[in-house]
Amino acid sequence: MTIDFPLLEGTKNGDTAPSTAASAAGADLDKETVIAALDLLAHWWSRPVADEVSIWPSAADLEERLCSLMSDSAERLSWVLHEPLMLLDEHERLFVGPGPVPCPPYESFWREDVPVDIRRSLMGPCTADLRHIYHELGLELTPTSGELPDHVAVELEALVYGLSLEGTEPAARSLFFDHVRKWLPRLCRAVAHEAEQPFYRDLAAVTLDWLGPLQRYFESLIASAPTTR
Repeated sequence: MTIDFPLLEGTKNGDTAPSTAASAAGADLDKETVIAALDLLAHWWSRPVADEVSIWPSAADLEERLCSLMSDSAERLSWVLHEPLMLLDEHERLFVGPGPVPCPPYESFWREDVPVDIRRSLMGPCTADLRHIYHELGLELTPTSGELPDHVAVELEALVYGLSLEGTEPAARSLFFDHVRKWLPRLCRAVAHEAEQPFYRDLAAVTLDWLGPLQRYFESLIASAPTTR
């Protein structure tokens, strides 16, 4: 699966070439492996329209290789995707509605470190910070995406972008530690509990399984960052 950005678009001029792969000191993973893992997660958490789902099975071999690098766990996705409409129905039930939505895919809903009166609500304080980080990365939401800045797939796409360019790793680290790591585990646990389709139960498990190695990678970036006096 090639990296693309269906929900975000870059606005930086002349700075769109991916950086070369480089192993971070003390990390289990190199940059290309992390980018590939985050890119797959961004696709899998996106809306499963027919064109999107049709390319997912082509990533099965890549997923197998990544699983062997990311963890000793045997967690894998269920590739029973012969009924894409059923998968889309499950996505809408879990994440969109109509009716009660058991697993809103938005950071604002899951953050616990906010005043009680705005918990379980959308467009919380984190969205302003995310817009600032996206601006640092030269990103903006595509006009046709219809998504909020704190949607899980948007944040994951932004991480891919932040690691793919030279000089944007600090913004990517901030995005991971100040945002993704603070809420994605809660969403995954909710999806594991509420999902009826195996694909989404497995996606929640795989995402949780990969978060540990991803965190170690981003911690290694901090350890290897140059210090200033």
